[in-house]
Amino acid sequence: MRRHTATSVILLALALLLVIANTGSTAIPDQARRAAAQRAAANPAASTVAPDSPADIFTINDGFVSKTYSHLGNPALGVLVAETWGETGWSDAAGGFVEPNNSQGVVRGLKQRRVLRVAVRVELWGTDDTGDHQLATSGTVNSGTSLHATAATPEINVRTAPCLLWTRVFVAIRWTDNMLSNVTFDMPIGYFNLDEHCLAAPPPPTTTTTPPTTTPPTTTTLPTTTIIPTTTTTTIP
Repeated sequence: MRRHTATSVILLALALLLVIANTGSTAIPDQARRAAAQRAAANPAASTVAPDSPADIFTINDGFVSKTYSHLGNPALGVLVAETWGETGWSDAAGGFVEPNNSQGVVRGLKQRRVLRVAVRVELWGTDDTGDHQLATSGTVNSGTSLHATAATPEINVRTAPCLLWTRVFVAIRWTDNMLSNVTFDMPIGYFNLDEHCLAAPPPPTTTTTPPTTTPPTTTTLPTTTIIPTTTTTTIP
């Protein structure tokens, strides 16, 4: 009887240990999830993107470009993705029509692997017959502990902007080995400004037609010859 009692006590102790172990194993993930949620709430995604113009009824992203950078050329040492695009806001033009209203350049840096921080900045440029022109620039945004950082330029008025728009991006990457990489790239093609001043057909070139020069007929005046009549006097004997 004592043997059975001792066995029962041992089994009861083992059961209690299993309950305690299971309780601890389920508590750890719950604590981790709560801690992760608290960190996410305390560190929202870094961004300085201004709100869209109140006149915009929708926006369209143009010229999207994505580039992937590996630390020292080795993805195992670290990976970051940098993206850029132009965001054009469209407004109501009445009569059931819409028209482009404004545009801005946007950049986003996405941590993929072994990246401590990423800082981004973007410029919006335009090109016309006179060359390239910087139209707007954003501030520098640092991701901190967030998984990405996003920055955007102020919106420009497309009605007075050049017809070809593009972005220039600046990205600084701090890897987990504390090395720093700086990269810069341009939107390779750009995107077209769809305002009516860029869609209007250019006026035909002005040409001046010079009529052919005609040479008046040449009149040749022959010299006048005066013939003096000869008078013959005949003497009659």
